[in-house]
Amino acid sequence: MEIITSLKDIQPIKESVITVGNYDGIHLGHQDVISYIVEFGRKHNIPSCVITFDPNPYYVLRNDNKPINIQSNKLKLNELEKMGVDKVFVIPFTNDFSKITATDFANNIIKNIFNPKLIAVGTNHHFGFKKEGDIDFITDFCDKNNIKLFVPEVRKIEEKAISSTIIRKLIQDGELDNIPSLLGKFYGFEANVVHGSHRGRLLSYPTANFVPLNKNQVLPQQGVYFSKVVLDSELFFGMCNIGFRPTFNEKKFVMEVHILSNKFSDLYDKNFYIEFLLKIRDERRFDNQEELVEQIKKDEDLCIKLIDSFKEKNEV
Repeated sequence: MEIITSLKDIQPIKESVITVGNYDGIHLGHQDVISYIVEFGRKHNIPSCVITFDPNPYYVLRNDNKPINIQSNKLKLNELEKMGVDKVFVIPFTNDFSKITATDFANNIIKNIFNPKLIAVGTNHHFGFKKEGDIDFITDFCDKNNIKLFVPEVRKIEEKAISSTIIRKLIQDGELDNIPSLLGKFYGFEANVVHGSHRGRLLSYPTANFVPLNKNQVLPQQGVYFSKVVLDSELFFGMCNIGFRPTFNEKKFVMEVHILSNKFSDLYDKNFYIEFLLKIRDERRFDNQEELVEQIKKDEDLCIKLIDSFKEKNEV
């Protein structure tokens, strides 16, 4: 897959089939669009192309630093490659770029550079200054330029259209077990192990404290989660705590995972991928350390039971 990150590096293409969008998370609705252009491109022997943006336009248009990314740009590109996309144009989204009109974007980039035979987008798609490039604009643009338009049937869950916004809310509400029905997989991200207080080791449950590699990663709500960790291409299950350790009156927000394996070793400065499979309880304050350890043992027993059920469902 060819990745282009600058207009200066891109040469006009003889013909293509394209889609345009932020594609944060690449949920099932996104997959319908991307799979279609890949199949269409292969059938007609023309390159399938995705135009996307980095950073998420949210951070430029709203001047807000709240973490909302479901997926890092690196993982998005990895997933697009796995899906068979031929070319990805990652547009650096800046304040100046945000002021480009839909007409200029459609003519100068979509038409003049990509010369598409087909454009595929979702019904709620838009681009250009003040979101001028909505589905009506794209339909008119395709009609005028003899371009085919593909708009897939809207994917819904409980009568609501699947969207990145709904997925973010489920993550923030701790409803991680509902994510696969929208995302097609469990929610997770790349993380880096950092030094902690060694509190877990003192409780005989050593943990790896971690932070997301992507600073804008949306995080699950506070609580204890049954999780899965991929480290050095090896899979482990674990129990993860997200919060402030109220039993010890700590103020610092931490994320830590206890890996359910005897292979656990010093992981400092290592990277791993963690998925959150199920929230098993809220974080709470215990009267003393002994009560906390007793609860952690119950959490561990539950997670060990859950391992078998997840394996039986072929969800590992």
